[in-house]
Amino acid sequence: MPALAVEDLAVGFPGLAEPALAIPSLTLAAGARLAVGGPSGSGKSTLVNVLTGLARPSAGRVAWGDSELSSMGEGARDRWRGAAVGLVMQEFHLFPGLSALDNVLLPARLARAVTPAVAARAHDLLAQVGISRPGQRVETLSRGEMQRVAVARAVLRDPPVLIADEPTASLDVESGAAVADLLFDLAAASGATLVVVSHDPRVIARAARRIVLERGRIASDEGDAA
Repeated sequence: MPALAVEDLAVGFPGLAEPALAIPSLTLAAGARLAVGGPSGSGKSTLVNVLTGLARPSAGRVAWGDSELSSMGEGARDRWRGAAVGLVMQEFHLFPGLSALDNVLLPARLARAVTPAVAARAHDLLAQVGISRPGQRVETLSRGEMQRVAVARAVLRDPPVLIADEPTASLDVESGAAVADLLFDLAAASGATLVVVSHDPRVIARAARRIVLERGRIASDEGDAA
């Protein structure tokens, strides 16, 4: 599992006099659990985009193990993300008309990576996250069930990095707690490095390491750095 190293990171946008995100140094050991908090507009989504390779920083270095995202082109970052990152978003990005099982398998199908073992793992994961009818169309599921399907999809191919951006924000208290449990339990079972961005204090409290962003800077950094 890769460790994270961020050095002299800056992300700027046209019209802004100062970087929207500026982090001199951030390290995270392989297999660690990090929660990122902060008010709206503090740079959390920008950080997610940089850590997943969706955006390239204006300056600095971002590396997961030997994969230095800051020096990769867009195509290389896309390939790395497809192979190394399981991504869970606030909006589930599921495809209506497809079953829960087909949604879980879709990224693997697009990558031509569906094998009998992968299909069997998809069934097992859906059962593990509490989806008893894998053939049910996703638009007929509750929001909590949809997010469970999204979590199963994210971990299907055992990615070494799992990143969740406000995974419980659109859920009720009970569903949100269940999804948070799934994320931390599945990451622990696989040994994946987990980064969770959240406003939910119960989710943040689950992580051994906790940072808070304010105006694009790290305002506090608590817990276990390992």
